[in-house]
Amino acid sequence: MEQYLGKRLYICMVLIFLFHGSLCVENITSERELLNYLLDPNRYDSSIRPGAESGNSTRIEVDLVMNSVGPVNDMDMEISASFYLRQQWVDQRLAQDMFNHTISVGYKHLDSLWIPDLFFPGAKSEKRHLMTTPNILIRLHPDGSILYSQRLSVTLQCFMELHKFPLDYQKCEIQMESYSYITEQVYFIWSLTRGSLNLLDNAFIPDFTITGVSSTDCTATYATGSFTCLKAEVALKREIGFYITQTYIPSILIVILSWASFWIDHEAVPARISVGLLTVLTITTQSSGARSQLPRVPYIKSIDVWMAVCLVFVFGAYMEYAVVTVLSRKHRKSNERKNSESILNGVILKENGKPEDSKVKSEPGVNPGRTVDKRSRFVFPMSFLIFNLAYWIFYIHGPK
Repeated sequence: MEQYLGKRLYICMVLIFLFHGSLCVENITSERELLNYLLDPNRYDSSIRPGAESGNSTRIEVDLVMNSVGPVNDMDMEISASFYLRQQWVDQRLAQDMFNHTISVGYKHLDSLWIPDLFFPGAKSEKRHLMTTPNILIRLHPDGSILYSQRLSVTLQCFMELHKFPLDYQKCEIQMESYSYITEQVYFIWSLTRGSLNLLDNAFIPDFTITGVSSTDCTATYATGSFTCLKAEVALKREIGFYITQTYIPSILIVILSWASFWIDHEAVPARISVGLLTVLTITTQSSGARSQLPRVPYIKSIDVWMAVCLVFVFGAYMEYAVVTVLSRKHRKSNERKNSESILNGVILKENGKPEDSKVKSEPGVNPGRTVDKRSRFVFPMSFLIFNLAYWIFYIHGPK
């Protein structure tokens, strides 16, 4: 008897609950009441993903709208970006037929909804914008489809290839994946309706030109399982204008200045030494300044090649004066020795009774030091011009 009464009591409670629920649904006249009903913890568990009860995986459509890119930090190899991250999925538990239009859900209901646990593996820092209110948009469609959009600013790791710096091209990736759901539970795909990756017209970087954007799918495998991931790639070309005015032109002028010593008389020792030391110290300081803005990488960059060759030319011009000095000194001593022999021969001839004006005098000859100076005036500029042609052709038109 007690068992029979218990069954009847249970059936009555179920009927009362269903009847009360149907009355609540019929009495819903506003979006607020509908949201309170749909997100009622007694009927909706935000900790369970959509499709979990039926064993189906949850598909998340993702797209990015980048409104700001940069700056790029070469020293730390990182890039900053600000973008709108939009995710869309279907949660059948939130489907309803009482309103045939989209409902805007306030950000305060965010904790009451199931939200994908998307994260950025390569992010060094992240920020969600809160002014003037949290920049979050949630829209609920009648079929249970949810659009979740938020504005984020992220600083990402960007591994750079600096062999051709500052004539280089870079590719920075934005990778997104689920933190806890494996591929069989949640998988991400790029949006087919809104486009995967869009770039606003005002998105630019002062030091770079954005040459293109692309998007791909990927799979990240860890000890905890395989996770679907999405990659957005931004291709960058470095603007060389700054380096032309701050590095290349000054170093060219320093090299040209070092050639001025070829026109200074080799006997003007203070002038030639001053020009040589000044240019060597200046090019060394400039080379150190150029390297200080870059990370310590185990390979030679194009800017290293340029500064090293400029230093070789400046140092070569300085050493040229040492060669000229040695050759001129040898030539002077040779002339003095020849003149001494000529005078000695003249004295002997005079003792033999010949006239005094018959004394033999040696010709001074060509100073090899002056010859080196004259040839250097042509060899150094031509060699530097050939180097420039080879340098710019190789690093601009060579392989990227």
